[in-house]
Amino acid sequence: KIALLVGNNCYQHHPNLMAPIRDVFELSLLLEQLGFQVVSLLDLNKAEMVTAVSQFLQLLGKGVYAIFYYAGHGYEHSGRNYMVPVDAPQPYAPENCISVQRILQKMQQQQTALNLILLDTCRKCSLSKFIELCHKISKIVRSCKMSEDAEAYELQDGEFSSGIFMKYLKKHILQEKKVTHMLEDVLEDIGRDPLITGKQVMEIKHTLKEARSLTDPV
Repeated sequence: KIALLVGNNCYQHHPNLMAPIRDVFELSLLLEQLGFQVVSLLDLNKAEMVTAVSQFLQLLGKGVYAIFYYAGHGYEHSGRNYMVPVDAPQPYAPENCISVQRILQKMQQQQTALNLILLDTCRKCSLSKFIELCHKISKIVRSCKMSEDAEAYELQDGEFSSGIFMKYLKKHILQEKKVTHMLEDVLEDIGRDPLITGKQVMEIKHTLKEARSLTDPV
């Protein structure tokens, strides 16, 4: 059970965020309770993100439960979804960012038992091509929470800030139930939150047939 968590907060050319710091910290503690080996990284430039993902992929293999979580800016271009490193210039361009689809494909090639990709990004984008890709890949669970702007994405709590998605994910993630059912519970809670009605959308796409749970002993 292996997880890579990346949170980008302090951008050189884009609005800064606060929630990824707290969200990555809280998720790392929860995943460790579930028996995951967790690597948590903050404020990565493109070269660092490429290196982190490459080393993460080398740890995967047959029977592994793999989680990749990203919080930060994201965008869509020509039907592909990208994560934005902290050094990406304005305007967004694919060559300066990290392709989510490429990571998804490489995770699947490792014959893992479960691939869970959680994208907690703060820009709206078109997910149609990503959805098509997920339907072609086995044992993939993909949860993507998009919001229109940083204000909708983050909740202030004194000097701290947390994301809406993590607020409800941490409520359900330790439950012993199929991972898709757990994420559906998160989705329902997000949909009931009056602070984000009409501002945020969470989508769950999967091809998971087995009753995989994050609480499974591996």
